[in-house]
Amino acid sequence: MIVMKFGGASLADSSDILRSVEVIKNYSRNHSVILVVSAMKGVTNQLYDIAENIKKKRLKKALQHIDGLKKAHVTTLYKLQSAQPAITESKLVHLFSRLDNFIRYIAKHQITEAQIDFIVSVGERLSGNLMAESLNAQGITACSIDTSYVIATDDSFGNALPLPQKYQTHIQDILCPLINSNIIPIVSGFVGFAPDGRITTLGRGGSDLSASYLAYLFDAHGLYLWKDVNGIYSDDPHRNINARFHKKLSYDQAARMAKNGAKIIYHKAIHYVKKKKIPIYVKNYKNPHLPGTIVC
Repeated sequence: MIVMKFGGASLADSSDILRSVEVIKNYSRNHSVILVVSAMKGVTNQLYDIAENIKKKRLKKALQHIDGLKKAHVTTLYKLQSAQPAITESKLVHLFSRLDNFIRYIAKHQITEAQIDFIVSVGERLSGNLMAESLNAQGITACSIDTSYVIATDDSFGNALPLPQKYQTHIQDILCPLINSNIIPIVSGFVGFAPDGRITTLGRGGSDLSASYLAYLFDAHGLYLWKDVNGIYSDDPHRNINARFHKKLSYDQAARMAKNGAKIIYHKAIHYVKKKKIPIYVKNYKNPHLPGTIVC
């Protein structure tokens, strides 16, 4: 069993999604896989902008944002090598319809942190449907799982943490039958639910935390974080060509780098895999043949 997480850069557009699908196809030949996805590149920021517009009573602008996001996702869907795009389109449209109705309602009131979480959680739930459609079209049986009712968290809206394992009955009940049937579960990262059932988010970088926690719960052999760089560097290699590549790091070294501003791994994600000595592989979805960085 391995857990693979694909970040927003690896889901930026239809061509990136198809590249990611090829990576998943290759790894799923020899492993059971749990897949965790972020929102498409830039989508979470746009959803936060929608929430900000609601705060400032700019409902019209927020609705325009939603319409733009809907068009972008549907356009991406039809550029994928899809088998049944109409079914997936209806799922996307349903999510956007719920979001549209929700912000029309809350625009009349003072927006809360819990309501912001509902808004920004939509991105991962959308990308999960796109990934499932693309995988199934390639003959890889996959099912998108909305973690707004799967991963139990505390009620720290905007920065929630998963509850201890004894509270995670939904995860076992939903994911295990899929895994046992050779179906790849596609989990929307970054998202969970509070004790009262409301949607929570795990903070910026929370998809890494979702993936790490699932690796911990399922005793995974490895956690694979797929990025748009070849591994972990001393600096952003896109901006600094002299950035030093790290072939191997300890958990503590990686955590220190993350806390000091390195954005490759969310520092809270390291805690769970370190507990069970599960290695983290940070690799480039565009260059999957390269070894990347191992954190262990």
